[in-house]
Amino acid sequence: MPTIILKLEDSLYRELERRARAEGFPTVVDYVRHLIYRSLGYVHEEPSEKTSTYHSATPTHGDEHKRVSGVVEKLLAVLERRLQDRINPFTQKVDDLNRRLAEVIERIEMLEEKIKALESHTREATYTQTAAQREERRETRRRSAIEILREQKAIFESDIARRIKDRDSFFLKLQREGAKIIEAKGERIALDPDFWNEFLSKLSSISTNNEEEVLSLLDDPIERRLFEKLREAALIYYDAVAKRWVSLVE
Repeated sequence: MPTIILKLEDSLYRELERRARAEGFPTVVDYVRHLIYRSLGYVHEEPSEKTSTYHSATPTHGDEHKRVSGVVEKLLAVLERRLQDRINPFTQKVDDLNRRLAEVIERIEMLEEKIKALESHTREATYTQTAAQREERRETRRRSAIEILREQKAIFESDIARRIKDRDSFFLKLQREGAKIIEAKGERIALDPDFWNEFLSKLSSISTNNEEEVLSLLDDPIERRLFEKLREAALIYYDAVAKRWVSLVE
């Protein structure tokens, strides 16, 4: 007798096994054989005996082969549909993952391009800034200390403490070149002579001893800072009789 071998999914096999027990067949093989014969139309069964006896006019070999082939094709079609139903959700998930992965790769490539452009821009900006700083340093070195003082009007020692180590020589050089050097509280102050004379002239014209009012009458921030330093060091005072400020700086 010919033998047919079917490979079934676990879930389908369990369903066949359940139905075989429910209909009184001892094995799944007996139940499948019963289904095949019944679909061919010549089955006479007695389930109560747990076996089946099939009666019919014996078909020819060709007819039986066609019927069996038709049943097998139907079963295979059912199995294929069920298998496809199981596979489709996973296929969809794989397609979604591939699509998302492609989007992520595209975004990464865009970020890489932006980073490269930013790095290039940063290098150019850094080079430009460094070149400007070098030019500024060269320009500063070309100017003498007294020229810088004329431009800035005043140099406070606390402002240059980190940049100039030998500050004694620095202030001595400025003094030799005509700068006014004042020993204030905690630091020295180098003053442009013209600025110093203008400051004294403006200060002597102020007739109030209210410091807030004095500061409001001094327009230049350097003048206000100098006034506070001199006041703190008691190098200026207000003459109540003459009603004007007097400097003690020689």
